[in-house]
Amino acid sequence: GYEGHHAVFPISLPSQCIMLGCPKDGIVFDPFIGSGTTAIACIKERRHFIGFELSKECFDKAVKRIKREQQQLSLF
Repeated sequence: GYEGHHAVFPISLPSQCIMLGCPKDGIVFDPFIGSGTTAIACIKERRHFIGFELSKECFDKAVKRIKREQQQLSLF
């Protein structure tokens, strides 16, 4: 899995759910942020997100991953 996380899933899974269930600029709540895949999907789909994680190690890795995604330049 992503950086050792045990429950990683493809970004297409949350992306489709987000596009179908949340309007642009809406907010997605993820109570188990894990590796940050749902947050990354939110960024790509132009939604906001709120996430929680009990594991500090997972949280720290997710934050690094999310920050990398937020720093990417988008031409679209």
